[in-house]
Amino acid sequence: MEIIDGKQFLFCRVDRGEDLLKSIIGAVKDTKIDTGVVVSGVGSLLKAKIHMVASNDFPPKDDFLDFEGPLEIVSLQGIIASGEPHLHISIVNRDFKSFSGHLEEGCIILSICEVAIAKVEDPRVIRTVFPGTKVGKLVRK
Repeated sequence: MEIIDGKQFLFCRVDRGEDLLKSIIGAVKDTKIDTGVVVSGVGSLLKAKIHMVASNDFPPKDDFLDFEGPLEIVSLQGIIASGEPHLHISIVNRDFKSFSGHLEEGCIILSICEVAIAKVEDPRVIRTVFPGTKVGKLVRK
């Protein structure tokens, strides 16, 4: 992975064989981003793992889904709060079937992925949870 750290944006190039989520977490920690917005992510994957809600319960049940490549990353976005990313990804396979959900470890880069993160100085936010759940919510720090 290569990190280009600018004043307002962080640009990351994640290389073949690297885990996308682990790489983003590493870049956030290495550059000490507390609050940010992942505004863009494009590239390709050898394989992917996502999760999505599987019920209307609260908290909802989750389904974890695995996909084999080649896969194209159509979009990647999310919020970084207290240095922890919450990211969603959309991918498409060779049959033009698309899938979207919460990015999980196990998304392995095929060629490259380029990620842009906007740094946010104010307001700072943290993620807490709704009482009795693991469902996160943003609040001002």
